[in-house]
Amino acid sequence: MSAPFPPQTVEALAGAIDRQIAQLSATRSLSVQRSLESPDAPLAKQAAEIERITQEKPAHFLKKFRKAAKQDTCEEGGILNTQWQKWKDLASGDVVKSFGPVLVAMGFSGVLLETLVVAVGVTVIHIGLTAFCEEFGE
Repeated sequence: MSAPFPPQTVEALAGAIDRQIAQLSATRSLSVQRSLESPDAPLAKQAAEIERITQEKPAHFLKKFRKAAKQDTCEEGGILNTQWQKWKDLASGDVVKSFGPVLVAMGFSGVLLETLVVAVGVTVIHIGLTAFCEEFGE
C-alpha cells in the first residue's frame, strides 16, 4: 500500500499522538486501561473520535481494524509487532505510516483519516499491542 501522508504530515500526526499519550500518562490513575469497555476510561476522547468518524462503537471498529492491520500488528514478523516485541513500545511515526494505509483501504480519507489515525494510534499505544491483539482478536 502506498503512503497516504507526506513526511511532514507523518511528523505532525506523530506529534499529536505523542502529546495525547503524554497527557494520558500525566493523568493516568494507578491502573492502566487495557479495554475500551469502561465509559469513564482515560481513552474516552479517542473513543468518542473513533465513534464520531466511523459511526460504530469503538470496540467494534477496532475489531475490524485489527483484522485489517493484523499482518503488521499481531503477526510475528510484522513491522509493529517486531518493534513491540523488542521495545514494548511503538514509535508514533511508524504507527502513522502503518495505520494510515489500512484506514485508507477501509474507506477513510482527508481530515477524518488524520483524526482517526491519531485516535486509533493513541488507543493502541496506550493499551499496548499485546492487549490490542488479544482483546480485539477474532
